[in-house]
Amino acid sequence: MLLISKKIVFFSISLLFSIWISHAQIEKSTSLRIDAESNLNTDKYSISGATLNSNLNADLPSISEPADLSKYGRQPKAFSMIDDNGLLQPHAKDTPKWFEKDKAFEEKFKSDQYFGDFKSGGSVVKLIYRDHQFVDGDIVRISVNDEVILSKVFLSSQFQGIEIDLIKGFNKIDITALNQGDSGPNTAAFQLYDEYGNLMTSNEWNLATGVKASMIVVKE
Repeated sequence: MLLISKKIVFFSISLLFSIWISHAQIEKSTSLRIDAESNLNTDKYSISGATLNSNLNADLPSISEPADLSKYGRQPKAFSMIDDNGLLQPHAKDTPKWFEKDKAFEEKFKSDQYFGDFKSGGSVVKLIYRDHQFVDGDIVRISVNDEVILSKVFLSSQFQGIEIDLIKGFNKIDITALNQGDSGPNTAAFQLYDEYGNLMTSNEWNLATGVKASMIVVKE
């Protein structure tokens, strides 16, 4: 019986405490008051600092190209596709020979050409050659004493050459035209030097296909 009474008392105290806590929270939550009539107008706030000057560019000088350019060292000049503006004049008056057409074909080009015999006390000679007219694909073969030493040589506009070993006595050098290129006969300019760089002879050949140019070097 006493135990039941204690439970009732404890329950009553707990209930009263809960009611008091709830009342305190309600008072606290309603104690906050918002003044609806408070002035939220931000006009009273101002931004301090420099004001923008709309005439910022008014004092800057205008930049434009002057009409009179003579004092600046140049003159305005109109461009014309018709008038001679200096680009029409070539720097060279003469056309390089390697851009000229080959000589007109003649019957004599069908015959072998002989350029003479020369003496040398050295052990080698150097033969250089180039297509001295229109570079059109001329090709030759070079032989010494009927032995082929270069089977196919394309003649360009620049000198190229070969060093030939000499034997005692006669050394016959043959240049045979393998074709005639695209223009005229097989044409070339050649020079022959001894082993000390002395020019022995120079000449030109004009050959039909299969025809040869020859010279003899006699080693003493």
